[in-house]
Amino acid sequence: MAFVADSETAGSLQICLSQLSFSDATIKSGGITKAIKHLGAERSPENIIVDISGTDMPASRVHDLAQLCEPGVTVVAIGDRNDIGLYRDLVQAGVSEYVVKPITPPLLAKALSPRLTPAEGIPVSRKLGKVVTFLGARGGVGTTTLAINLAWYLADRQKRRVLLLDLDLQNGDCALALNVNSTPGLTDALANPQRIDSVFLERAMAVHSERLFVLSAEESLCDDVGFLAEAVETLVGALRTQFHYIIADVPRLPGAPYRRSLDIADIRVIVADQTLRSVRDTVRLQATLGLSSAAHRNLIVVNRAGEGGRRAMTLDEMAKVDVRPKIVIPFRPKLSTAAGLARPGRYTEAVAVLATEISGHVSERTPWWRLAR
Repeated sequence: MAFVADSETAGSLQICLSQLSFSDATIKSGGITKAIKHLGAERSPENIIVDISGTDMPASRVHDLAQLCEPGVTVVAIGDRNDIGLYRDLVQAGVSEYVVKPITPPLLAKALSPRLTPAEGIPVSRKLGKVVTFLGARGGVGTTTLAINLAWYLADRQKRRVLLLDLDLQNGDCALALNVNSTPGLTDALANPQRIDSVFLERAMAVHSERLFVLSAEESLCDDVGFLAEAVETLVGALRTQFHYIIADVPRLPGAPYRRSLDIADIRVIVADQTLRSVRDTVRLQATLGLSSAAHRNLIVVNRAGEGGRRAMTLDEMAKVDVRPKIVIPFRPKLSTAAGLARPGRYTEAVAVLATEISGHVSERTPWWRLAR
């Protein structure tokens, strides 16, 4: 898909794309501004040509565009400035090539030709989705519900392409909560990771909405369900190339596969409540996961705040044992489903804050509501 600023460029593009056999190419007017608006509401095509002519701070606008692109997308910029500094800034922001007008079919064909092979070293094409794991300090703290709500919010409100991965193959609730059917695809993928590719994953996933997909299973309670840690890494690696976010609900079970899912996550969310048991196990989980780093960030969320009344541990008491939640979510049982997020309220605001912590994208309509310590 191309977004151009003038008819002359559109004509040159049409000739070039025909010669390159891009029969399904679409050319739109409006340049990079139109591209950003379009990709904020629609899925990314595999290849994008964007006109930056006359754009103020073009590298910044390309960066904004790159943030909206799905993993694996290739972006070629065209413009009217022959400036090596601009070229370097654009490549760093995410484009694979920059072509100066006037555009000719041979020149543009040369710029587009690398897209036909894997674009190693191209920032946007190399971009991978972010993996966020959810782990409960104990059962019953609302870990699965929070993971579902975050996935729903990122997909529906922030217009990201999201995969909700339920790693509890026998007792997982993600598909049930979202009213979609589990498929045998997840079990097959973990049992035979060599089969995993884009076609396999497309058939294995359940579709909740245009941007939210679910990968889950419902295996018999009589079966001994097991899989290797390497299978989890292969699966998540493939999903990273197709989604902005992989939200993984990790069961509280010992075993190498579940530890591996935490090891490869960009963000590990520990969900706790204010009970003594939960705080104790949060301390143990923090020791197991280690300190936050550039590669792995730990995020503690206190859920169902206020449920325990005077019997609950206070935040100050939790801080004395080095449990310092980034976000505190109030106890709102009637608003804890994905459908409930459509209605405004403190629970919705808290999930929005969590989404901002994960994505860095702040919604203008959503007030900040976080615990700052």
